[in-house]
Amino acid sequence: MPQPGPRPCPLCGSLRKRPIAAYARHHLARCTGCGLVHTALVPTTDELQSYYGGYPVHAEVSPITLKRYDELLDRFEGWRTTGRILDVGCGAGHFLQRAALRGWTAHGTEYGGQALAASRAKGIAVIEGPLDPSNYPTGHFDVVCSFEVIEHVPHPAEDLERMVSVLRPGGLLYLTTPNFRCTGRWLSGPDWSVVNYPEHLNYFTPATFKALARRQGLRTAWLRTTGMDLARIRTKAGMDRTARSQVRAGQEEFRERLEGSPALNAAKRMLNGLLTLLGIGDHMKAGFVKRP
Repeated sequence: MPQPGPRPCPLCGSLRKRPIAAYARHHLARCTGCGLVHTALVPTTDELQSYYGGYPVHAEVSPITLKRYDELLDRFEGWRTTGRILDVGCGAGHFLQRAALRGWTAHGTEYGGQALAASRAKGIAVIEGPLDPSNYPTGHFDVVCSFEVIEHVPHPAEDLERMVSVLRPGGLLYLTTPNFRCTGRWLSGPDWSVVNYPEHLNYFTPATFKALARRQGLRTAWLRTTGMDLARIRTKAGMDRTARSQVRAGQEEFRERLEGSPALNAAKRMLNGLLTLLGIGDHMKAGFVKRP
């Protein structure tokens, strides 16, 4: 289990780092070797249990989110051979339920009784705890995915190695994470809500995200940086979960208006193309391929 004390860079292992003054209360530092931004301290077990003990489980997702899931699953079709998919940190199982409806054999991992119960109620084969490769044959899955998880874990390189071990040669690893180099952070400054110790421990940019994958022998198929998350900009560091939920509800209303307008959708696609070109969108979404 994590112990208090100085933390080596989770990407390159160096202890040489420069504190980031704007986020000092969250113990952020930048590795002077590889450039990865991460917490300089490892949180204690008590800190993690205290924080995640009240972590919310989303009972429902919006029709727009389900549409995004379907679009992603369309993209995954190019990697389907065995039809097996694994979601590491699958939450309440909404994405895997959508995958199962399209004929995938869905597996997941997750912590916490509420999330496990919600996933299992959907018929998902979910195992409690971190990904343990011994639970599956080597190279068992066509696709391994993990949504907004890699920023939470103390040892992301080790977690990635475990994901790669259960992925078949030529299979796809799909990861999403916040982009530290994003417009939202520049607009929010020290109050950027993504920076939140001990919840988030690693803060990737497109360059460090690709470097993490490259160290595991993965090839980058695509990496997009999309969106200017207004909810994240409006959500200030230190807000309680009730206030954050209210902001998110407003964001969902905006998404619905956007989805209903062809003109606004076209503008959104153009904006996301520009944000990806510049590498400054709020969300990173990357597909990495395991070399045969």
